[in-house]
Amino acid sequence: MFGVLRLVRFLHTADWQIGKPYARVVDPDHRARLKQVRIAVIQRMALFVQRQQLDFVLVAGDLFDSPAPARSEVAQALSAIGQIPAPVLVIPGNHDHGGPGSLWHQGWFQELSADVAPNLQILLERQPVSLCGAVVLPCPLMRQTAVEDPLSWLTQLNTSELPDGPRIVLAHGSVQSFAALDSQEASSNQLSLEQLPQGLCDYIALGDWHGLKQVSANAWYCGCPEQDRFPRTADYASSQVLLVELERGCSPAVSIEPTGALQWHHITMRLQGDADLELLERQVQQHLGQRSGEDLLLLELDGQLSLTGAARLEAWLTSLSSRLLRLKHRQRVRTLPSDAELAPLLDRPGDPLFARVVSSLKEQSLQQDNAEESRLAVLALRELQLLASQEI
Repeated sequence: MFGVLRLVRFLHTADWQIGKPYARVVDPDHRARLKQVRIAVIQRMALFVQRQQLDFVLVAGDLFDSPAPARSEVAQALSAIGQIPAPVLVIPGNHDHGGPGSLWHQGWFQELSADVAPNLQILLERQPVSLCGAVVLPCPLMRQTAVEDPLSWLTQLNTSELPDGPRIVLAHGSVQSFAALDSQEASSNQLSLEQLPQGLCDYIALGDWHGLKQVSANAWYCGCPEQDRFPRTADYASSQVLLVELERGCSPAVSIEPTGALQWHHITMRLQGDADLELLERQVQQHLGQRSGEDLLLLELDGQLSLTGAARLEAWLTSLSSRLLRLKHRQRVRTLPSDAELAPLLDRPGDPLFARVVSSLKEQSLQQDNAEESRLAVLALRELQLLASQEI
């Protein structure tokens, strides 16, 4: 006989990647801050679970950034997980796979987990797990690259033996090639959702893709709870978790809950001249407001500036970087000395050699087929302009 079916409410999250090194961030204090916010977001999730009185939390892989993270980072993460007032079920992903010798098998981890996070369950076996009226079907990765589709065991599952209640597949991998969207997230662990028997599950909780993505009516990537990279596409969304309400045989009700503390910005601009620098500065200020130490900015610029404009841009970028956890800038801005800037350097009847050098550098700076020679000529002109300005 069928029991009384109930609505289950749970949190779907993934890709915490605790211990991510942020190697491209030069400042060690900024690296430490970026790593710490990945712990702090667990505490915010705990408050959300408590406020919503959720039944459990599912982590769809990559709780840690490697299969052997630092013990101090593991301890911080476990202490934060222990504050979540609900069971937390985790599968290994490609970063923290469950192979021999990995973290999950270490005695010290198991002891520490039992002490500070007794609500944590690491699902290393491909077998149904029942809790709170639901059935979780875990697909853990036991090596960084799976030999077979992690979902394949579900095609042989005898569903008649499953308990009543909504069924949730928990998996980590790619349902399509994301390489074209973001090379950092290309995965070799391909998931073939179409092979799953019809009606097998009511929700598929996916991890691996760091952005929010609905794959089908009942399959979602939740993305990271704390964004960890600059977006490659305009529709990329991160820094959230999913609240899922589910009944057996019904479509899931999915709500998006923002969780991120940091803000990642991507600004592109073509500078048609020095006057556009004010527009650039205003646009960046609109994004940052009065914040410092809470933003990361990818700035892509092209166009052209005068010698004075290029110097102003360089000084502004130096000042701006002090307010950011990371400033990544890609510049394709040409520096073209204006006639007004060159006139006092060329009009030197008392120093014809100086004027001839400036004239030669001007020609070199206009080279279209030798970017390096043009760049060096501009640097030389800037030095000569500075030298001339210091003359009495």
